[in-house]
Amino acid sequence: MKTLAISTLSFALIAAWFAISSAAADPKSQYGGFSSHPDSLQAFYDHIHGQEVMKVEAGDALRQAIEAIPVDLGAPINLEQEAGLRDWLYDFLVAFSSSGSDRLAAAFYLREGVNNPDMIQTLKEQLAHQEIPISDTPFDLFAAGHKMLLGITKRDYFFENVSFFDSVFKVFEMQEAYDSYELYLETHGMVPRGTMSFHLKLQDEVEKVLRAGEQLVFADVMFIVEEPAGVSDWSWQGRTPSFFRLVWDSERTMWRHVEVYFSRGVPQSFLFNVM
Repeated sequence: MKTLAISTLSFALIAAWFAISSAAADPKSQYGGFSSHPDSLQAFYDHIHGQEVMKVEAGDALRQAIEAIPVDLGAPINLEQEAGLRDWLYDFLVAFSSSGSDRLAAAFYLREGVNNPDMIQTLKEQLAHQEIPISDTPFDLFAAGHKMLLGITKRDYFFENVSFFDSVFKVFEMQEAYDSYELYLETHGMVPRGTMSFHLKLQDEVEKVLRAGEQLVFADVMFIVEEPAGVSDWSWQGRTPSFFRLVWDSERTMWRHVEVYFSRGVPQSFLFNVM
């Protein structure tokens, strides 16, 4: 990847991604502003469990809900790029829902190709340790790996429902230095219990490109997913905010994963760090 994107607007607009809420229970306030203090956890859970959800399944209803998510343009993108953001979110949710399958999950993981040979080898070793028969093709490896993770977390799929309350595709630029999404989440009270994060190989490359003086276009988005009924240790279905940062790759003409986070508390296992 020689150059991921070039644009002209100021990076300062990233700071406006989510306004800090003055009252977590206020349904008009944006998600965020929770304290890391244990006393804040109940307000956090009350807030995310108070949002209306819809079933995740392939079809027009999900597509229309994703089409309704606003785009906050802190940097210019064209209609093809905007459509790519919405297609990415639809494909992700469907692949890990009851409408999905090991093959759809593998196709989603491999949408960018194979970027991390070392982690691919680690995945092979993990599957061999579990005595799971596989071939050497990346597709079969990811399909088998997804099936293995579902077995570990004792579920058939990950997403039953989703809420797009306060979801926004926040588009912005960076240049020279990389401003971590994880740090933003921590300092703005987005995940008071911390995050389950995946270190993606692409992030290191992005940081080098920015230091070399290139401008890159990014998109952040948050949404809340709910696990299937009957898999939780509690009497309710667990929900977790999900945070993704994508970067526009002008050579591949696609959005690629830079940072991925889920709040802790709901078991989520994915293969993003293998990509």
